[in-house]
Amino acid sequence: MNRAPLFLALALLGLALQLAVVGVFLSQEGLDVGEIGSQMVETTMAVLAITDLGLTAIAFLVWLPGEARRAGIERWWPYAVAVLGGVCFALPLFLAAREREREGAPAAA
Repeated sequence: MNRAPLFLALALLGLALQLAVVGVFLSQEGLDVGEIGSQMVETTMAVLAITDLGLTAIAFLVWLPGEARRAGIERWWPYAVAVLGGVCFALPLFLAAREREREGAPAAA
């Protein structure tokens, strides 16, 4: 079963949702970096979410080079840069590439 299209759809959905939230913020607050910081630490739940996503991003970045090498993906760094679009974008994008690589590889005996 080729799951690459599903992972790619999830990556695009993740990016679209991130951009929608940023768009709402910008329309309400403008490009106010201080307000971004304030809202990120305003509540305990916001700090929990930022901590969770930050540590998930770090874990992904540590795991990425080795998994890319194992999967036969030569250029892993674009997926590291994609983390700037959110882990919800970068991880499924990498998983789609890994699935495409697996589909192209001959079956193991």
